[in-house]
Amino acid sequence: MKRLLAQIGITYFSVLAAAFYLSRGVVLILGGIALFAAILFFCIRKIRKTIFIPAMAIAAMVACVVNLSYTTLFVEPTENSYGESAHTVRAVLAEEEYQAYSKYYYRLNTTEIDGEKVSRRLLLKTLYPLDAEPDDTIVFTSDLHITENRYYRAKGYLLTADSFETEITVEPAASHSLYYHAIQIRRFMRRTLEAVLPSDCAALCRAILIGDKYVLDTEVKDGFRRAGASYFIVVSGMHFAVICSLVMFMLQRLHRWIRFFVMISVVLLYAAITGFQPSVLRSGIMIALLILSRTVYRIPYAPNHLGIAGIVLPFIVTPYGAGDISLILSYYATLSILMWAGPIARKLCVKGTYGTIPRFHPVARMRKMKERLITLIKKEKTKKGTLTPPTPRLFFCKLWNTFAMMLSVCLAANILVFPISVFVFHGFSTVSLFSSVLLYWEIYLILILSFVICLFFWFKPLIILLAFPLMWLCKLVLFIVNGLSSLPFAYIHVSELYFYIWLIFSMLLGGAVILYCNHYRYLLPAALCSVVILLAGGLTYTILQTQVAMLEVYSCGDGICAALNCGGKLHLLRMDARSKELYQVWDKLSDRYNSAETALCFDEKNLKHNRMYRGDEFAISKLLLYDKHDAEDEDESIAAFNRDTDFILDDDVMMKVTVRNHTPVPYIKAYGKTILIISDACEIEDIPENERSADIILLSRAKVGMERLRCQKLIISDDSDLALRTAKLLEACYQEVLFTAGHDVRCWLR
Repeated sequence: MKRLLAQIGITYFSVLAAAFYLSRGVVLILGGIALFAAILFFCIRKIRKTIFIPAMAIAAMVACVVNLSYTTLFVEPTENSYGESAHTVRAVLAEEEYQAYSKYYYRLNTTEIDGEKVSRRLLLKTLYPLDAEPDDTIVFTSDLHITENRYYRAKGYLLTADSFETEITVEPAASHSLYYHAIQIRRFMRRTLEAVLPSDCAALCRAILIGDKYVLDTEVKDGFRRAGASYFIVVSGMHFAVICSLVMFMLQRLHRWIRFFVMISVVLLYAAITGFQPSVLRSGIMIALLILSRTVYRIPYAPNHLGIAGIVLPFIVTPYGAGDISLILSYYATLSILMWAGPIARKLCVKGTYGTIPRFHPVARMRKMKERLITLIKKEKTKKGTLTPPTPRLFFCKLWNTFAMMLSVCLAANILVFPISVFVFHGFSTVSLFSSVLLYWEIYLILILSFVICLFFWFKPLIILLAFPLMWLCKLVLFIVNGLSSLPFAYIHVSELYFYIWLIFSMLLGGAVILYCNHYRYLLPAALCSVVILLAGGLTYTILQTQVAMLEVYSCGDGICAALNCGGKLHLLRMDARSKELYQVWDKLSDRYNSAETALCFDEKNLKHNRMYRGDEFAISKLLLYDKHDAEDEDESIAAFNRDTDFILDDDVMMKVTVRNHTPVPYIKAYGKTILIISDACEIEDIPENERSADIILLSRAKVGMERLRCQKLIISDDSDLALRTAKLLEACYQEVLFTAGHDVRCWLR
């Protein structure tokens, strides 16, 4: 019965997280299978006595019921009532705004929609900052869109609003909530770090201590991602455990009940300062249960705490909150460490006279460090009771055990996290183990020093004393991350099809090893074989991607959405469609690419669309803006032009933009082939005669004078019935006629 809560909670959370990514029909089938299994297990007496298996089946069934109920009773009525239509919204600003890629994001809790009292979470995106503070009331009228991004849906934001020319009214708050004071503490910690550290070091400390990663440069965040160390700049269980261990170490002489209430207050305060992130709440629940167990003199059992956290968390956030990718990775990393860190450490650590296996208990971390220092300074007691002085061999054994502990934790965490991250991010870092081992102690010390500086802000000599080593630790971390991320093949992309093939092969290989006379000793070679196959496939895919050159035309209804893929580098040629279709296109691009090198903008409205509709993890390095007024823009990321201009996009890729009647016409020469893009505002007769012949011509619709065009492939970016009839009529005039009716069109250039 000791593991009952663990098995029920982990099963419930796992099924609820999977249901977030599955369709309603699949969830319904899964729930029916779980119900049938529960009834069957209760009918079998031998299985019923164990109680674990029937309880897990019931937990799976309940998770499916909770997901379906939340979708039917809350999500769908919200989307049907308010999605894709204009409404007048009155909402309270619930959190600080954050900026990402020239946009400002405001997380709102609505109080009224069209004069009716409605409580919903809403995300407002603006191009300019609002003069608003948390708890202020914001009133605006705008189209509300159904959130397609799973990241925001997991956070509970089912609706989003984009502010272009919308008038927004801000009403100051008459009073503030308790959470507002936690935000003020966060701001104070931010200012304290910025006052004593350079900007890049302060940004890193803010990301590590309070999870404020939005201030980090895009290059730094991309470096952490490529180095497989992104979890260091996201507040998670490790950060929470370090802070709580430090506070517990400082309060160890207090009465146990006083220490309990102080620690619970610290847990709540730190969770509030970091914004009540789901991964932080998971860690907070486990730490609170751990402290309670030690206070009442009960032996803590971490898997049970993890199971309780899996049951409680969806009720604190939302049932969709179980699908938050940061929570999933944190949850299964913790589960992996609890299950396999100890056995791996026993295999790696030196045992006997010259070393001991280190513990994994976070609360005892400070005590173990103290014991190690005393042992090294004084003497070591052997099994026979004699005292021996420290020796180099003893020192290296203990050093190896410390390294083995970190390595075993990293290896154990990746057992479950690795396949999940490969599936979600379509890639993996080949240097993640090196970054984990090399950065662990630096991040550990940065977290402690940053916390101490913010805690003892009033003692200036201590702050000055700690700021100098903290600065050099930050520079060391940035140097290591930059070095690891710049290595060849540091990050490898994997196609979705190959991932499924690898996953099926790995499952079959693991099952064969387990069923073969229970020879578990073959699991390690099987796991290594699986990793080698994935690595080989990823390297092959990455090498092939560097040789790819293609024109991509996306299905977007009316308008043209096209891009040029040159060896994995994306150049946006035109992004012109309705808002709903653009959301879907940007989601596709965010899944396949992290950024675009350039984007051609035809006017100020098109520029705003490029800035507004891109996702949080998608950046555009250079915006090529046609500005007929030749106005100077202070933004370094914008290159404005008002006449015929040539742009070199990549090696062997040149784009000539011809301006006719204030309409830019891009003509691209890439790898020996030519591409002509003709928009709605441009007529055939306006195009220079020498450019009317191209290998590929892209049209938004059929035009008068099309007989003057000469090409090998004609692409019509339209999904109407007229486009289908036009394509059939033009088949005799052109070698190949394509149209984007429900699918994307890709043309290989080499």
